[in-house]
Amino acid sequence: MRAWAFALLLVVGAGVAYWAERRVPPPPVTPASTYGTSTPAAQAFARLADDYLDEWAKRHPSIAAGNGIHDHDGELEDYSPKAVAAEVAWLRRVKLELAAIPRRELPPDELVDHRILDGIIDAWLLELDGMRNHARNPMIYASAIADGVHNLMTMESSRAQNRMRRIRNKLRHVPRLLEAARTNLDNPPRVLVERGITMFEGASAMLGDDLAKAFPGPRGDSRNDMLREAADARIAIDGFVTWMKTDLLPRANGKNALGEAYVEARYRAEELIDVPAKDLLAIGARELSREQALFKDVAAKVDPTRPAIDVWRSLRKDHPKQGELVAATQAAVADLQAFVTAKDLAGIPPGEQVVVEASRPFDLGLASMHASPPLEEVPVRSIYYVTDANATWPVEQQDAWLERFNRGSLAITSAHEAMPGHFVHSLYMRETPGKIRRIWIGLNPFPQPSSGQDGWAHYAEHLVVEQGFHEDDPRYALAQLSESMTRICRLMAGIYTHLGAWSVDDAAKFFEEQAFVPAPAARQEAVRVVYDPTNGGYFLGKHAMFKLREDVRAKEGSAFTLRAFHERVMRDGIAPWWAHRFLILGDSTGSVVR
Repeated sequence: MRAWAFALLLVVGAGVAYWAERRVPPPPVTPASTYGTSTPAAQAFARLADDYLDEWAKRHPSIAAGNGIHDHDGELEDYSPKAVAAEVAWLRRVKLELAAIPRRELPPDELVDHRILDGIIDAWLLELDGMRNHARNPMIYASAIADGVHNLMTMESSRAQNRMRRIRNKLRHVPRLLEAARTNLDNPPRVLVERGITMFEGASAMLGDDLAKAFPGPRGDSRNDMLREAADARIAIDGFVTWMKTDLLPRANGKNALGEAYVEARYRAEELIDVPAKDLLAIGARELSREQALFKDVAAKVDPTRPAIDVWRSLRKDHPKQGELVAATQAAVADLQAFVTAKDLAGIPPGEQVVVEASRPFDLGLASMHASPPLEEVPVRSIYYVTDANATWPVEQQDAWLERFNRGSLAITSAHEAMPGHFVHSLYMRETPGKIRRIWIGLNPFPQPSSGQDGWAHYAEHLVVEQGFHEDDPRYALAQLSESMTRICRLMAGIYTHLGAWSVDDAAKFFEEQAFVPAPAARQEAVRVVYDPTNGGYFLGKHAMFKLREDVRAKEGSAFTLRAFHERVMRDGIAPWWAHRFLILGDSTGSVVR
């Protein structure tokens, strides 16, 4: 997640400016509505999908902008009771319209998207009418402001003058949004209020400290009007933070747990995984035990006389110094790109390469990819953020921060975010048919099949180590196993938390003891599962990817290649793994995970 502080930025190339400088056109983007078929049922579904996303973008403009849909960039989410009720009614109407389309007459791509969209709508109904997240989670209001403005600050989807006007218009709606939050929030979980306060304070700081830096002056009336509106919005936000601290927080005693039935329903809707929670826990426990044994075996290769966790702690101290992180990340990504190419794991389209730059002063992130959204009509810059330690910190604090960028973890994180993870995935998704499987999930979750996005990136971490990336250096395997154990713990902690069996402290202890996550980060992980009940998508997606790979290899025999398989999966977009199995194997009944 973002935190507004000093940062360094790793920019992953492409985008309008990059291609203009190269004097070559950007790679073609498949028209978003194109499926390549013209049966009456297919045409009806394509129209419905277009209408759905147009209305969805109107109701969720900040999320839509992050997905390359900019028709409502100057607007802000409306969570008033009337608007929420209208959205629920609209979603139910769309479900009826979907049901009226004869599925037997749909070609494979449209049939898959029909089922995915039906599940996504079910998940939104669970969010709005079941969990009532707008009454439970103040973070969604902070995210609407921060993500909506941040996208316009960083994603160069139009001229700066246009984006400044859209930010100005968006910020005019902040008082209305905050009034809806005051009306809606009703006995939320305390941990979500605490995190919401932090996010609102970050949004205020972004508007006060960073917005002007994103659009350095002078730029005339557009900039001045935007900054005046930002100052007014800050006053409203700061007042809302005071209300949260003095009024909402003292009475925030809501339960963290959403219940077993709710979590199972969300996995069934978003991921099309119809597996009882107890069985998911059993799968997680089995795989966690296996990964822990591998972790101990690899650590013993470094030093058989010490416990595995002590070996890992000592290796984490081998990290770039303050001021060297960007260069080290550039080297890691270049190393990974050469490896992916040499091993023929996936083709990298010509001209698409990773460019490392120092960040602009207003941006940051620990490590996260902001790839050009596949629905952008013209690709924009894709940005991979890495945050260096603050040069003003004491050396001990700098080293503690940079441990998370130890040599092994830096490479594994870069495999996840860039090469061959999210960045490469985004390139192939320019060719994904239709729109439904081109929707990204941002830093703050919303109903969408995350296993198809984060599962691929988590698989990418494992893939490079499996295929021999620095196989003579156990640091890389230990880093990969550390990430793998953490993702399995997310699945298990999420289920136990929402069953009501674990507190946040219990979940944090689980991350510390079972995945060797340092205490502060373990606490963050434990809080995350409270507001992200299907956070097991990383692990489940990777697990399903390996099962699919085994089954495709068995079917294709000697004709099977990793490159062709990977490129097919990436072109099929962000989808539940049932969809990938259906499109590649024609399997509509087999288990996704086991």
